[in-house]
Amino acid sequence: MLESFLDYVDAHQGQLIILGDLFELFRYPLDRIICRRQGLLDRLARMKTIYVPGNHDEEITHVLDTGACLHPFFDRTSHAFVRSIGDRRFKFVHGHEVDPLINAPVQNIGRMLGSFSYFLEYRHGTCLLSNDMVTHALLEVGERLLALGGWLRSGLESTWRRCRGVIPEEKITLLAREIRTHRMLGRYDADRTEGLYDIAIVGHTHKAGKFSDWYFNSGLWTGPTNNFLRITPDGRIDVFDWGRQGPRPNETVVAARGPHRFTEHGRARRSYG
Repeated sequence: MLESFLDYVDAHQGQLIILGDLFELFRYPLDRIICRRQGLLDRLARMKTIYVPGNHDEEITHVLDTGACLHPFFDRTSHAFVRSIGDRRFKFVHGHEVDPLINAPVQNIGRMLGSFSYFLEYRHGTCLLSNDMVTHALLEVGERLLALGGWLRSGLESTWRRCRGVIPEEKITLLAREIRTHRMLGRYDADRTEGLYDIAIVGHTHKAGKFSDWYFNSGLWTGPTNNFLRITPDGRIDVFDWGRQGPRPNETVVAARGPHRFTEHGRARRSYG
């Protein structure tokens, strides 16, 4: 699927920008990844791919700062950056920088789980869990927690419906909105309002789609669908899913509908490059 997508990018003479978490450095050593994926990295380097590290592979920037020469692919590694396309300025950023849940303790827990997984899979140089048992087990736990959260939310929404005569409708909408997504959008919108850019092009949340006409998320390639954004030279942005038949439009709206004011959370943090 990835190879056919890269063929598609080449056929359209496009430039590929990867917005982070290309490498799982919480779990695997970088040198082994480079060795195993040499062919893919060679191709991405020939395509002059721009690579913006995310929270799972941001350590690469520290390695490159030492002057290490890892692979030609890393020659175009970049921090978050702004580029003018058409008549608008686009901010390309992974997105963990504005995530209220991404902090040092959470990152350390991720590294600990990754180290545990690596120890099980590569003990004595042998891949004991070649079918990704650890990953699937952790995902299963996550799914069960999400199911529990859905059950609790369903109960809360039922209660809110009964309280419609007491709680104003706009308050119910605010309570039902995903708080994390709302705060992240608020931080992007605060910088946009201050004139730092016009369009936010991000990843991180794994939720492909758009919000209004200024926020676009490129999704992920490790779930049930593969997502990407296509930006034309005149600045038009479209969200697509990539399948065996090629690109298919994705019309997902990322955030819940409601008031688009984010100033309350937007002042919280603006430190992403």
